[in-house]
Amino acid sequence: MEFNLQRRDPQSGVASISRENLDPRQTALVIVDMWNWHWCKTSTQRVGSLVPRMAEVVARSREMGMTIFWCPSDVADNYVGTPAYEAAFNAPKRPLPALRKIECPPAPDGGGCTCGPERCQGNYGWDAMNPDLRVADTDLMPNDLETLYSICRERGITHLIYMGVHTQVCLLGKSIGLLNLSKAGFSCLLARDLTDAHGMYDPVKKITPDDFTARVVEHFEKYLAATINFAEDLRRAGRWQQARPVDPVRVTPWGVPARPHLFPKEITVTLTTPWQPQAEIHYTLDGSEPGLASARYTGPFQIRETTHLRAMAWQNGEPVCLPSEGFFARLPEAPPMPDIHLADLTPVRVAGPGHSPSSSDHRYSPVSSPPQKDRSNRQAGLRLRGQDYQRGMGVHAPNHLVYQVKPEYARFVALAGVDERILEINNGSNLAKYPSVVFKVILDGRCVAASPVMKISEVPWRFNVPIPPGSRQISLVATDAGDGNREDLANWVNAGFVGRR
Repeated sequence: MEFNLQRRDPQSGVASISRENLDPRQTALVIVDMWNWHWCKTSTQRVGSLVPRMAEVVARSREMGMTIFWCPSDVADNYVGTPAYEAAFNAPKRPLPALRKIECPPAPDGGGCTCGPERCQGNYGWDAMNPDLRVADTDLMPNDLETLYSICRERGITHLIYMGVHTQVCLLGKSIGLLNLSKAGFSCLLARDLTDAHGMYDPVKKITPDDFTARVVEHFEKYLAATINFAEDLRRAGRWQQARPVDPVRVTPWGVPARPHLFPKEITVTLTTPWQPQAEIHYTLDGSEPGLASARYTGPFQIRETTHLRAMAWQNGEPVCLPSEGFFARLPEAPPMPDIHLADLTPVRVAGPGHSPSSSDHRYSPVSSPPQKDRSNRQAGLRLRGQDYQRGMGVHAPNHLVYQVKPEYARFVALAGVDERILEINNGSNLAKYPSVVFKVILDGRCVAASPVMKISEVPWRFNVPIPPGSRQISLVATDAGDGNREDLANWVNAGFVGRR
């Protein structure tokens, strides 16, 4: 199959194209770190945005006889027992050659969070690859240089095409990365349409994650390897069978309803279609389906209120992108400290996860503790987004705390979020993706305030709820957000009542 290889002159940066025919039997794909989670919500969505295109490329490459290497590095051992893992693990090993020296300046690195000013905080929450990627029984999953080198030599593989994330960190720096395999004597290419950089977003300087990825790709083309547009080369060869669009409109920052982007005042939103530069993007801000009559995107715009965005792109009246959505939740103003702390009161009902007679007002499961006063549910300090709190209640969702309302209570105030003590153990390895909680305040059976879905290390949601005279009962609810309650440890901190003045 013929590929168009793009390189750049290291001094001038001018691009040049050459053509090369590769024998599929001597060519392999190396797919790096396409995880199901990233500590940055925008990066997680951007990884997912590569999947439809990548799945088609992998399927066509497999049909042609190329070897497919899946290299999810950190989570490879979670695939023990699968044919791909065991075939690579048990492959005969060959001694590595002396690795040749390659001079390359450091690549640009934006720090990893592509959300902009409201930056995400790091954790190791991923526990698998994106579930929409199919690993065939004939594929292989090597997790170190020696294994990948040995299999390639055993199969007569001479060319490796790299794809996945994040370009200048994992594709370059991991043991199975492009740099090491180039040093070991293989001809390595980068699929520039199937990668995303450890990027950044600065709307003031007009730097988008796509712009930053393009800069990193150019760095590769100057100093490390030629790049290809894999999907375009397949189309030119008549091997691209996909009629429908495979690339969603990209949103920055990219929160979604299951993992919203929280902001205090206003944010600048950018929409892009990097592989459909002539596309016309249309969008809505009320959650409705966009069409050609919807607002046309002409450039970055500001959002100042909680917003459910949906976007699609067309060219000549035909859809050229998959639909996308974004969800942005504006934080309320910070509440005052309570006069009466919740932890100093006795609830009239405590119901948590677990089995009990329906008449029971106090229940919890074997893996949960009863609500803890001034402690997390696992009886450690209360911690939200790196800050420790002295007062509050630690519960395991779903949880129901019910209190009598006294006439002197004027307002209920609290900060609420997911406890993050699990980050103390290997930075939340394989677990930090799971906690998701929705907090609700219910007065006499009526929901008067609620948070969006809260994930780990987010800014705490802010409650400052007026209590009308004559109110009788207040319920504080932490739900599992509809996806099960694994690690759903929820904290109400600085919670309680402000008295009437």
